[in-house]
Amino acid sequence: MALSISPMSTPPVSVAVTPSIISEIERTQGKVEDLKMPDPVAPFGSGEVNSMSDAPTVIDLGDGDIELKVNNTTFKSHKHLLNDFARLREMIKGMERYSSGGSCITIYRDERGVDDFKNMFKVLYASLIKGPFEFDAPTLVSSLRLATSYEYPELRKFSVDRLESANLSAIQRIELAREFDLSGWDERAFQELVERSEPITKDEAKVIGFERFEELARARENEKIKKGMEDERVRRGEEEKKKEEETKKKEEEKKQEEEAAQRQREEEEKRKKEEEEKRQREEAERVAREEEERKKQEEAKRAEEKK
Repeated sequence: MALSISPMSTPPVSVAVTPSIISEIERTQGKVEDLKMPDPVAPFGSGEVNSMSDAPTVIDLGDGDIELKVNNTTFKSHKHLLNDFARLREMIKGMERYSSGGSCITIYRDERGVDDFKNMFKVLYASLIKGPFEFDAPTLVSSLRLATSYEYPELRKFSVDRLESANLSAIQRIELAREFDLSGWDERAFQELVERSEPITKDEAKVIGFERFEELARARENEKIKKGMEDERVRRGEEEKKKEEETKKKEEEKKQEEEAAQRQREEEEKRKKEEEEKRQREEAERVAREEEERKKQEEAKRAEEKK
């Protein structure tokens, strides 16, 4: 029994479709680490999108026990991995309940769907091999998108945690915040745009939207005023500090001059005192010599008189 699947805007339902004309379908064989999956390009899309009009393709992930058909691409995967997604698990249960044929579920996604699943499988199968592994932002975004759509909380948390440290622009974070309901990201990215010195580009304004752009413009203007006031406060503070330093320097120079003058006066007084002491010594020595000479003369005179 085959069931139809509505587009991604409607929750997927169980489906069972037995693959046909497998021999005519292009296959990609090999181990997980050998899979050649096209890497998405900036910001999070694929260079060559996979739409439902693409040629049928099979990607064999190795010894799979279930086929997951996304648009026109079939992934030969493993139930135990898909069962971690609550909504895919329900689809698998429906398939097993209504189908007596091969194991296959089909879902329809937008043009990013196939690339999203390719990227997501990189993460899922990497966990089965020795790590650690580093995934680029597009791969993590694909994993986050599918973990959110098909209810795999652990994979969603893993993807969000890894994307936290990824090199993403503020606009990219706002886009992700909107798509995946990450309010904290939106607030931080918005504030980053508010504080950014570079002007907002037209492309960024288009992503933000008219109402949010008006809010951003007001916030940036307020931030500019606030920054101007802060810059003025800092400038005045630096000027005041400079004046205080100059005043302190002048006071220090004045103090040094006064100390130098005091030392000079003390040295002059010391010199005068030493000169006075020297003069007094010389005068005392002169008086002593004269007194001694006088005594000698008196003695000589008395000696003459006795003769």
